[in-house]
Amino acid sequence: MTSFPLRLPDDLKNAAMAQAEKTGVSLNQFIATAVAGRVGAQAEAERYFAARAARVQPGTAKAILARAGVGNPPREDDRLESVD
Repeated sequence: MTSFPLRLPDDLKNAAMAQAEKTGVSLNQFIATAVAGRVGAQAEAERYFAARAARVQPGTAKAILARAGVGNPPREDDRLESVD
């Protein structure tokens, strides 16, 4: 395990301390858990988007965009006023 000096704004530290006390853990444990959650979420997002990218078929997006709006004009409340 390693130690790491961390600078936090006073209001953020106070809010974290209050939440840590409320849940019955130390501030250190609270911050470590919060960082672990963020690191895990980031890793999962990277995995998800890499898997999606691996399934992509080049040109599909262009084909979809080429069909966009064909036979489906904008609604009246979706039209832009012309600026002359």
